[in-house]
Amino acid sequence: MSVESEKSKGSFLQRWSPQTVGFGCALCSAVCYTVSLGSMRGLTNYDVSPYWSLTIKELTIVICVLPVIIYLWARGKYRFPKWGAVWALIAAGVSCEVVGSIPHLLAYAAIGIAIATVVIQASQLIFSSIVGAVWLKERISVSKFVALALLIVAVALLGFSDTNGGQIAGKDMRLGLGIFLSALTALGYAGQLSIMRRVIRDEEPDGREKSEAERVPTSFVMVAVVGVGVVVCGALLTLQEGFRVWIEPPAACWKIVLTAGVANMLGFFFQIEGLRRLYVLKQTLVATAQTATLCLLGIFLFGEPFGWTTGLGIALVIAGVVVSGFSK
Repeated sequence: MSVESEKSKGSFLQRWSPQTVGFGCALCSAVCYTVSLGSMRGLTNYDVSPYWSLTIKELTIVICVLPVIIYLWARGKYRFPKWGAVWALIAAGVSCEVVGSIPHLLAYAAIGIAIATVVIQASQLIFSSIVGAVWLKERISVSKFVALALLIVAVALLGFSDTNGGQIAGKDMRLGLGIFLSALTALGYAGQLSIMRRVIRDEEPDGREKSEAERVPTSFVMVAVVGVGVVVCGALLTLQEGFRVWIEPPAACWKIVLTAGVANMLGFFFQIEGLRRLYVLKQTLVATAQTATLCLLGIFLFGEPFGWTTGLGIALVIAGVVVSGFSK
């Protein structure tokens, strides 16, 4: 993103408070990620490698965003961040793609989208609150604490009652393995968000507002983080299966993964813009809105087990998101 475009964007967004803009971006991100994750769940019905799915999904961002960076750089209108920020974003990419995304798909295959999503979200809420308070010195207000409590109860209701049991894509559910993979996923995502928040937030730890020259462009963050996934997952896929595996999946798989890729790109953009303005915990609290939708997708679209507590859990998710919207 060029310096000129960022200035025009800033003047437009100044009509609202940073918290309002951040909250709106977090909600948009949750909607986009719901579409992306729901699409990726559909791939578990096909015999395709999770490395292929992740590589193609993340490659969509690189293919769409990197040419824009190169074009603006060639015209002298692009500002690259300092090396410290670059290495931090690469670390965020490793945390997201290696620790988070790969176990995420494996968790879907083990216990399905309905249970995996709520376990991931509950674990991420806990990890984000700890990391945000200890490392980023972000306070937990009363409203945040109430929202956190509501959402933890909600995800527990959604994940550990009548929804247990059954089969996923014709295979028995492996609850223990799925919960472990889900917790690992949450740890990876919490680490990614915390590192990104430290690098891209609009203010310094002492409260000083960053200048335009100090801000890391959103486009660079997108390519740096997902580029790690493209390199790591692409290399593992090629070493395990050879080059032919890239073109072997049927057309249906390509449609699913490209849909997921575009939705993921939009979700990541809004997530970054939200993280510039919101604490990590609040961003995670708002993102919990996707939990209810993903549960419904898993139940009604993929035929996963359904229980009476689902309705109560979804209601608590909505209540928690509303409360988080009023937190500071």
